[in-house]
Amino acid sequence: MSNVRAKRAVLAALGHEHEFRELAGLPCLSSRAGIEVMNWLDWSGMALPFFARLRRFEADARLSEEWHRALTERLARNVERTQDMLQEAQRISAAFRSLGIKAALLKGFTLAPDFSYNPYFRHQVDFDFLVAPESARPAAEALHACGYSAAYSTASGETCFRTASHHIPSAHDDIYALQRQRQVDLHISIWEPCAWLPVESPQDCLEQSQSQTIHGAEFLSLALDDKFLFQVLHAFRHSFRSWMRAAWVLEVAHCVEMHQEDAALWNRVIQRAGSTLLTKRIFAFVVGLIERLFASPIPSLLRNWTAEAMSSSLQTWLDHFACDWATSDWPGSLSNLFLTAEFVPDPRLRRQYWRSRLFPKKEQASLGSQVATTGAKQFLQLQAARLSYVAQRAALHLKDIAGLPVQQMRWRRALGSSRGANLDAN
Repeated sequence: MSNVRAKRAVLAALGHEHEFRELAGLPCLSSRAGIEVMNWLDWSGMALPFFARLRRFEADARLSEEWHRALTERLARNVERTQDMLQEAQRISAAFRSLGIKAALLKGFTLAPDFSYNPYFRHQVDFDFLVAPESARPAAEALHACGYSAAYSTASGETCFRTASHHIPSAHDDIYALQRQRQVDLHISIWEPCAWLPVESPQDCLEQSQSQTIHGAEFLSLALDDKFLFQVLHAFRHSFRSWMRAAWVLEVAHCVEMHQEDAALWNRVIQRAGSTLLTKRIFAFVVGLIERLFASPIPSLLRNWTAEAMSSSLQTWLDHFACDWATSDWPGSLSNLFLTAEFVPDPRLRRQYWRSRLFPKKEQASLGSQVATTGAKQFLQLQAARLSYVAQRAALHLKDIAGLPVQQMRWRRALGSSRGANLDAN
């Protein structure tokens, strides 16, 4: 992991003890290290929560002038972006209502205030709506009427809709700017079926949904217990694919701390999550990340419920790999492959999963899909951008694969030390 000291300083500032002493060590933004740290803050979703924490505790004066200016400008642009997205979400919700479709907004704005102090202080990429399976087709018609078309759909029932765009994406695009291309993901469940992970999730979340007002806009959103369950499952699913935003772990940590003493909430979360070992282990993984990254105190009800699932291997990985893995640069680290057996006990399925991570198949291009080219020149520019994107991802992936043997040796040593310590303790 690069820029370890700077990333640890950010984690410390966002942690339970909100420690700001290391902020002076942030590299100059005009340096390569400074650019890399800012890129990590942007893509991990941590830039705005980090700045919000500093402002809340009047610690932003500890930042250099260039860092303060860069974060202030990002916040200003994101406020405008969020206001624009709120208006678009209202337009989509109105289209659903006009056809009698019940749709709950997932993630995004609805995470405030329980997971994020304010929607302005989090970076939102798209819109996610939960609808009943029988409403999927009319919901698609409503989106088509709003100018969206289906980019792709999955066997699980999730469908991605996007508006057309003439902009050719670039690594230099400002992610806080007004959206050039909008995206809506329709879900018919809070967990998408996965061959490797037979997670059981409640199917009545839409019936349990509640009205929520965000900056004057009213939406239907999940009940808090289902929000928490969804956020844990969402973070884990992305981690199992390859990479997740560290901000998602921070948001779960914020909810845990905000509702630390709410035993009724945690009892409802446990009830909604179910009693399978797999789900408990997923919670143990995410809760373990919360502790290692942000030193957040865990409610005893959650800790006791996940205790059965906290194996020695999972404990060892969390102690020795979690922080580096969770703060790795995009597109992430392969070190969580060492935990595959904890979640996929079937050897045949494990081999399939390993192959999918080590040798990913060419899937629907995520860069520039539905870009409407207006001529041969723009078409060639789009193809060049796609090739550059694939080449960059391939180079980073090959670099991570090349480092796996060293990581595996670290893993074996950590397991050996852990077993030795357990023997000594016994």
